[in-house]
Amino acid sequence: MIKSPLRFPGGKSRAVAQILPLVPDFEEYREPMVGGGSLFLALKQKFPLRRYWINDINYDLYCFWKVAQECPDALADAVHKVRQSTTDGRALFYRLLEQYGQGSEFERAVRFFVLNRITFSGTVDSGGYSEQAFHDRFTHSAVERIRPLGNLLRGVKITCGDYAPVVQQEGESVFIYLDPPYYSVAESRLYGRRGELHLNFDHERLRRILGQTSHKWLLTYDECDYIRERYADYTQLRWTLQYGMNNYKQPRARPGKELFIANYDIEGATTRQLTLILERSGAVYDVLSRRNAESASNP
Repeated sequence: MIKSPLRFPGGKSRAVAQILPLVPDFEEYREPMVGGGSLFLALKQKFPLRRYWINDINYDLYCFWKVAQECPDALADAVHKVRQSTTDGRALFYRLLEQYGQGSEFERAVRFFVLNRITFSGTVDSGGYSEQAFHDRFTHSAVERIRPLGNLLRGVKITCGDYAPVVQQEGESVFIYLDPPYYSVAESRLYGRRGELHLNFDHERLRRILGQTSHKWLLTYDECDYIRERYADYTQLRWTLQYGMNNYKQPRARPGKELFIANYDIEGATTRQLTLILERSGAVYDVLSRRNAESASNP
């Protein structure tokens, strides 16, 4: 299984096995906030002939996915050149920060990937430099993980912009997965330059837009009263996940309560399969129906 070469704060690379049983049958998969794309890549390998549309509002992240689709070998070679010519990781970090918003799509893709590998938990423009990441994460093998993306991304629609059009566009047998910035950790400023994509995210707007679509969707969120109450009319599954968010504002990764929220029923067989996966991983879980989700504010 080819995994994402990107490190992402709060990314779902550790949760793919738990999410897959919840995915309904689909002909078109859309991910409006693709981020590191862990679930997308898993589904693309499992169902290679279906339609895929990935999107992100972060232009530099879009550049990475687009360039990885069109010329993965050239991208990997360029990143290798940066790695092999660099001995002072901190100086490289500050030089790349000064180049924010500059360059071609290709140059921005290179910049994004390098920063993703040398910052705390891949926070790029919102985090700080990590000497450990420079030595342990910015490696030959990490860069080589770019090359297989060309085949995986063939035929995939890749866009940059607001998530709403991706959710709202009509289609047949569409399934949408969303992993928005988490509500209760907005002050950690994990996404965008200086955290602007995290601090300015409108959670009410997302709920309103999701409530208007007929497509099936699955949403991952942090488990808190605000989110649980806003989505009380939907199926909710509560569980714990070890956050992959070691950064300079949060020095140690911590287990956090998560919610899977869906606008479709989660079948009993699916729940039993997921239960086995969660039990094997030592996770705590609690399936909430639409009827009792609102009353679970004090678990």
